[in-house]
Amino acid sequence: MRYLAYCLSALLLSGCISSVYEVPVVGNVVAGQGDTRPFEQPLAINTQPKRLALGHSFAIGVKEDGTVWSWGRGSSSELGRGDYNEDAKEPRIIPNMSNFLEVTVGGRHVLALRKDGTVWSWGNNEKGQLGYKEDGHIEPNYYRAFQKVPKQIPDLKGVVSIAAGRNYSLALDKQGRVWGWGSDLFMFSQDEKFKQTTPRLIVQDENAVKVIGSGSDLFALLFKTGRVQLWTAKKTWEPSFEAPLVDVVISGLNSYFLLNTGRVYALGYSASGELAQRGKSDYETPQLITQIGRIVKIALYTALDDKGRVWQWGGVAGRNIDKTFTGGNVYSQYFPRVMVSDKEIVDIYCCSFALSKDGTVWAWGDDIGGIRGDAKSIRGSVRDQTHSYWTTPVRSLWTWK
Repeated sequence: MRYLAYCLSALLLSGCISSVYEVPVVGNVVAGQGDTRPFEQPLAINTQPKRLALGHSFAIGVKEDGTVWSWGRGSSSELGRGDYNEDAKEPRIIPNMSNFLEVTVGGRHVLALRKDGTVWSWGNNEKGQLGYKEDGHIEPNYYRAFQKVPKQIPDLKGVVSIAAGRNYSLALDKQGRVWGWGSDLFMFSQDEKFKQTTPRLIVQDENAVKVIGSGSDLFALLFKTGRVQLWTAKKTWEPSFEAPLVDVVISGLNSYFLLNTGRVYALGYSASGELAQRGKSDYETPQLITQIGRIVKIALYTALDDKGRVWQWGGVAGRNIDKTFTGGNVYSQYFPRVMVSDKEIVDIYCCSFALSKDGTVWAWGDDIGGIRGDAKSIRGSVRDQTHSYWTTPVRSLWTWK
């Protein structure tokens, strides 16, 4: 098992764990039940382009005017401004990029979708994840397969959705064709050394509206009818729910499903509360997340409800929430907790960014490389206990509009 926990126990722990954890009651959310009232109007499928993307130590963003910005620590040219090893504590514009809609980040590479349907990429290309031959970076006696400035991927046209995994990239076009390139995607080859260096057609369905990537070789397609298909190394899988889906989020070990009723289901690994089931058991079938508001948007371990509250759970480093220390600066959260409220939040990003209506960015958790971009940010190690993480949201000194 690498991602969907094929051989995991399906024992439901809800109700089996007594008062080990304090269960919150917020507004109309009833402990053990959650806010299950249906929406008067069902949620629409979420195909809204993501304006921010967070890497391990850097961030990329698209402003409303279509310009692209980056900040943090770009150890493999991820900041896209022409340097191999660069740092920036605050957002700086990437030159010669305009009319862009969306950005996504893989392990150490970046994809950007332009309004004309073209896709651009930069960063690490050691696994072929950029979709073209990189310009490269020469050091004494060593060549690095990096692209220091954004470059258009040839032959990709009419793209409407992009996604990235650790070492692969995906693009969905208007005809429902999914193009993939890079490595570690089982549909290319079982050989770990295999590299697909240019886009290759892997799936086609005219009803597809969104492609979704993960940290490993798992990926998913969301359809206009509200169903989802997940591709793994062993099978193609289509979970069923009591209502149509409007969004899906996947990682190497977890999957989250948002229904048009505002309910959220989760499956996979849960050693640190990643499934919000008040316990450590893993599940291979979707489990309803209770004790939570009516959700309108989801991200990894994070959800935004219709009252503008940001809920979070799981073992995100630096969040001393329920004081269940699991080592390595990681504190587990086994039930959802409100991290941000009364801030007019309009969007959320994995795993610790929230965007307010006025363009203010709120952040918490680790600040590797200073991606938070506030006065206390540093470029150094997360081991710096003074500045490297925050257990409550911190407001950035700049706005994002």
